[in-house]
Parts: sequence; C-alpha cells; structure tokens
Amino acid sequence: MAWKGPSAAERELSELLRARDLCVSWARIRRWREFGALPWGARRGLGRGAGSVSELTADTAVVAEALALATARKARLEKAVLRVFTVHPRCEDVFVATWVPLPERGVRKALTWYLGQDRSSAVAVVERAVEAVGDDPERRAEAAHAAAHAYYTRRYHQARRMRSAGGGVHPADPHSRADAQGLATFAAAAVLGMEEFGADSVMESLQQSLGSEDDEALSAQAFTEMTAIAAQRELSGNRLADPSWMLTADRARRLRETDYSTICTVRHVLAVLVESALPLRLAYRACLQDPALQHIEQVRAANPRVHHYLDCAEYISRRSPADAWESFTSLLLSICTGPERLEAFQQDVTALDPALDEVHALGRHAAARLAPASAAASRPA
Repeated sequence: MAWKGPSAAERELSELLRARDLCVSWARIRRWREFGALPWGARRGLGRGAGSVSELTADTAVVAEALALATARKARLEKAVLRVFTVHPRCEDVFVATWVPLPERGVRKALTWYLGQDRSSAVAVVERAVEAVGDDPERRAEAAHAAAHAYYTRRYHQARRMRSAGGGVHPADPHSRADAQGLATFAAAAVLGMEEFGADSVMESLQQSLGSEDDEALSAQAFTEMTAIAAQRELSGNRLADPSWMLTADRARRLRETDYSTICTVRHVLAVLVESALPLRLAYRACLQDPALQHIEQVRAANPRVHHYLDCAEYISRRSPADAWESFTSLLLSICTGPERLEAFQQDVTALDPALDEVHALGRHAAARLAPASAAASRPA
C-alpha cells in the first residue's frame, strides 16, 4: 500500500528544519510520527466537508530538531530516541542532560526495544544462548555455563586492560578471576533456576562476587545464614528465591507496569548525578575540604546502592556523549525494572541532599584552584 503524499504539517516541519540547516525529508518525519516519537497537534476540521488538518505545536519543532541531530549519522530511531531522552544531542565533549518533551509512546517503545537488544546484560546473553540449543536440559546447562563464563571472562580482561591504562571501569566489571567465575555461575542460575545448581553452589558464587565485611548485609556471617535458609527451602521442595537479576520477559513486564512519570523522575535524578560527576572529580583532585563533599562520602560509605549509583554516574560521565546514552539507559532500566531498587531509590538519593546543590560551585572553585598549577606545568623549562 502506497503512502499518501506529505501533509501540510509534515511539509511545514521539513521546511522549518531546513531553515535550521537540518535536511529531513517529510517521509522521515512521518516515520518519527508513526513510531510515536513526535508530539503532534490535534486534528482540526476545515469545515464544509473539506476534511481536517494537523497543526504543529511548539514541542513538535523542539523534538524534531533533537531527533534530526541524533539521526544525522543514520542511527536507528530507537537509539536516537534514547539519546534524546538522556543526553543532549548537540553535546560532543561533556555529558549534558536534555529535557526534550518526547512523547511517552515513543520512549516506551525505545526502552522495550533496548531490553530485547541489550548485549551488556549477562542474563540476556545467557538467555539467547539457551534459547538457541532447544529443549534438551543437558545442552541448555552447557550453553548457559559457556555463555556466562565467556561473557565474564571477556569483561574481566577488558576491565584489567582499562585499569592498566588508567581508564574508567564499570562498577559491574569483575575485579578478579574468582569474581568473574562467581558472577558467571550466578548468571547461569538466574536463567536456568537456582535449583539446577544447588543452594550451596549459588550462594558461594554470590559471596565470591559481592561479599564484604564492610557491609553487615554482605558479611560472611550473613551469607552463612542465607545459605542455611536456602538449603532448608531446597530440602523442603520449595523453589529457591530468584536472584535479583530478572529475565528479559520479567523486566519488560515490570517496565510496562512502571508509570511514565516515575521513569522520567528516575531519569532526571540520574542526570543530576552524572552531571555532578565532573565537578566532584575536580573537587577531589583539588583536595577541597568542604562539608558537602564530606556528606556525600558519608552517604556513599553507608549505603551500597548510593555507592553503586555514584560509581555508575562517574563511569557514564567519562564516556563520550554519543555513547553515554547506552550506559545511562542500562542503569535507568536496572532501577525501573527492579521492584526493591525502585522502591528504595527516592530515599537513597534524597540522602545526598542538600550537598548536591553545592557540587557545581565546588567544581568552579576547584577549577580555579587547579588552573594555575596546570598553566605552570605547561610552561617550557
């Protein structure tokens, strides 16, 4: 079935973008609109049987310009929507959040697509490997083990090279071979079911990866107690508690159940954390002594989740804006599809207030203090 020609609104929007040095055809505008990525005005009747027309809104032009910038390199529309939803498309060097008024329908479609295409998640990689070998239990177990261990071995070696080069490492990367092996067992159990591996094996792997005597909930004593409870459930024939790593289908269901306003709120808070990462780096480098910095470090030390969010924000801030959207989206989805994390998120990040309000001022102070030292270091001897 052939498309109808361009509407008056589509032609008008294409001409508007061209005036801003953005060449976008009416056909591409229609694809954006049909995907749900463009806000569009209500149809207005022309009267006397002359039909109706759609009118552009102020938001339409703003979103269209952002999408045009994000698709300049022929990126998939889903990627472009997520780029616009997270990072300003005009930024090339430093992460700057964007508040473009994207419609809910387009954002949800893009987030759902990302869940299905995500290769950064060990669970997603193992799921695909298991699905590819059919229903034979033995082959599924072998495929799960192989995929999980290959995934974490690769992540371990990548992280090791990055650390040696002084680069940023993602907080989820294994810090040792034992950590990689433990995470691999846990990922395979998340897909096949913990019963396939036994309570002792899974809990031992979990302790290898997450155990910490600095955190009472993750201490050796805590794992001993959790293992005893899991073993008792196993002996009684009850299904063991699923790990916090959810399957793709479960995450997609949770995403559908999460209010769009909640998704936007989490996006906003994470953007604040990422934008604060660079000023915080400068403040620490300048060795500033300030109550706001002390407060942030106290909260980081007291709350493992806040520690993780701040580490992720630091990692995202170091990536180029063209790539940052992917890590940002992954973190956003991990919160919005995790019931316990989402429930605790507001309380977790609120604990950082009001120190975050002072971060950018601290960054300017630190930059001013560091500037003379940088200038002196650059002068020839």
